[in-house]
Amino acid sequence: MKKTPRTLFAAIMIVATVAAFMLGCKKEQATLLVNNESTTTELAQGEATLARIMEFKNQMGEAKANPGLKTASYLSIADAVWNVEALFNLTYAYPDLPYSKTITSDTTLYLPVSTDDSVSLNDLTVFYDQMFNTVQAIYQSADLDDKQFLILDVEAGERHGGQQAIALHTVQGIVRGEQPEPDPMHLWEAFEEGLPWYYGEDLGRLDGSFYGEMDAADTLSRMLNDHLVPKAPSGFTYIFTNIITKELADSDHCGYTHNSYPGCGPYCEFYKENPSATDYLLDTDQMNFHYFGERYLVNTYLRTYGNILVPSTHYLVNVTISDNKTTAKIWHHTLATYGHRDGISKNEITKGNL
Repeated sequence: MKKTPRTLFAAIMIVATVAAFMLGCKKEQATLLVNNESTTTELAQGEATLARIMEFKNQMGEAKANPGLKTASYLSIADAVWNVEALFNLTYAYPDLPYSKTITSDTTLYLPVSTDDSVSLNDLTVFYDQMFNTVQAIYQSADLDDKQFLILDVEAGERHGGQQAIALHTVQGIVRGEQPEPDPMHLWEAFEEGLPWYYGEDLGRLDGSFYGEMDAADTLSRMLNDHLVPKAPSGFTYIFTNIITKELADSDHCGYTHNSYPGCGPYCEFYKENPSATDYLLDTDQMNFHYFGERYLVNTYLRTYGNILVPSTHYLVNVTISDNKTTAKIWHHTLATYGHRDGISKNEITKGNL
């Protein structure tokens, strides 16, 4: 399907690679000059974020130890959401681990709110325990081997009298062990020539390999996370706060074309109506097309899509592409999670498990 001959393309890319390498060396030297300063700044911000989270944890501990106190502290709804989400992710989320597959699950809880739109620390302490039990139940019910909890997004929804709806968006996944490696990344294409992948349902490749383990959606997810999600330096971890989850509405599509893969579109995400038997298989060109289309979707399109904008200071935390099927169509659905990032030494935090 590609218009550009591979031999000419390869020659062009050799020249481009040399130029990119020379430019990369200059950028690396410049980065080394400011690395100490930038690292110090990020760690200082991380220390401040960690101190804020631990202060909230201590306040909840005091409220739980003294439930009979008549004088209670109050927080705004925005601060309440930020604090419970940040504390939970600091304690139970493992976004730094490599995952071969991730799944998502959502639910809604309700938080008591005062008439002045504030939340008492006592009520928030009770809510946090309820939130923990709910997320733990979701995580433990996930049918995944070698699983771990990846990230929690807590969002304020609609008010119902004195009750504030709080949406919980969870991501959990299989920690990578002996799972199959995706094809290596190249400057001009993500996937090398090979057997087609089934669109979904963990059906593996055309020859039956990886059956029951992975499919096109899983493979695209893994490749995107490997290449787009920042990795913390050795000995450090990232604290992600103010989590934002973005996805297209069911009726919306992200239009996309790529000159090197004509006929593979017209959408970022894989989508086929009234599919034939061959439509269930994504060949190399289709995998590459949707890889670059999904990159555009999560890096650019979703950031300004909908009512909530993703700030430029937010980094990508995870991409989960799921497969879907009805009697009339098959398609992929993408959920992207973003967060404000701070760096912290791993020695400063203690992680738990759900």
